Amino acid sequence: MMKNTYYLVIVLVLFSLLGACSNKSELQAELPYQAQPLPVNEALFNDENIEVIDEQAVFALSKEQEQEFLSEFHDKLNKGIKPHHAIRDFLQNQLSNFTYYGETYIAEKAMRLNQGNCMSLAILTTAVAQLTGVEFAYREVNTLPVFEKKNNLILSSSHVQTLLYDPEFTPDKKSVYFSRPGVVIDYFPNKTNHTGRKLSTAPFLAMYYKNIASDALVENDFDKAFAYASKANQLDPGNSSVINFLAVLHKRKGDLQSAEAIYKVGLALDANNLALLSNYLVLLDGQDRDEEARKLSQQLESLDDPNPYSWLEQAYLAQDKKDFSSAARYYKKVLKIAPYVNQAYQGLYQIYSAQGKNILARKMLQQALEWTYEINERKLYKYKLYNLEQKMPSQHKRKIS
Repeated sequence: MMKNTYYLVIVLVLFSLLGACSNKSELQAELPYQAQPLPVNEALFNDENIEVIDEQAVFALSKEQEQEFLSEFHDKLNKGIKPHHAIRDFLQNQLSNFTYYGETYIAEKAMRLNQGNCMSLAILTTAVAQLTGVEFAYREVNTLPVFEKKNNLILSSSHVQTLLYDPEFTPDKKSVYFSRPGVVIDYFPNKTNHTGRKLSTAPFLAMYYKNIASDALVENDFDKAFAYASKANQLDPGNSSVINFLAVLHKRKGDLQSAEAIYKVGLALDANNLALLSNYLVLLDGQDRDEEARKLSQQLESLDDPNPYSWLEQAYLAQDKKDFSSAARYYKKVLKIAPYVNQAYQGLYQIYSAQGKNILARKMLQQALEWTYEINERKLYKYKLYNLEQKMPSQHKRKIS
């Protein structure tokens, strides 16, 4: 998550019980994953003296914070409020001015500072839920990627929500349910967000440790980055995001052979992972292995990833590298899947304008207007259209409405 500081009221959205018509239950156990050891080069790192935050400490609150929460929680229970609603109300009332800030904090610090990113909010929610016995889970959300370039690294955001289940719900034994009733704890949700997979505590914690590892990598603290990434891999072996991070870390340390070996393990597990393919492609390009890079590029181009934001991320990365032809292709993939993603029109507008293709640039702005309802954004697009019209021959000019 990026470091943007602005105030958001926590939004808590009810999700309802769906029809009993599925053959698969949400409660069905997942088969355990048998991971092969990653070919990491431990000799590259000196992480013996790195103190990795304990898993329990991530969710721990101070005694005073626990008492503050439990006092309000039991007061609400005495008034007949359901436990998961009582947690919702506490977070909504006590943390209504919770500041979105792009740091990943443990529960105690998030509550003390009253700030943190979406994962900090999820960690704090977990901490109070664990005090009550209310069942919870996590859910990934595919959102518009936010990028920040630091120390020659391009960091992109991710998003996670917490689900608090209704402890009074009793399922019908004759029925199978898509979901259980409860509440979603999140910042303001966006109607264009796509919910992804549900997570148990271990893979969620892996996301936390990887976040800390990413911060360390930005600061060139490779030993700390390795220690935390290794912890993430231990908790969620086979996680392609963690595998990708470890490969990038080895590459940053100059061990290209180990980096490539790790990429290959990741792609063997998840052959269609855009991030793995993209970063492995960068490694091959850097070694002038043109034929291998060409084949990998073809594989990446042929993927049918239904998440438009995955392609938007690739478009941003390609545009950052001045690879405008690839960026344009990825933006078009975004719009084929999701024509409402205005950022893709903006990207194509920028590319076409830089290339002097004013008619195509104008078309992108006009299409963006069709999907824009916010008044200030519409004014901005119209202003750009007006300026673009002034550069065009008279026979191509159109009235801007």
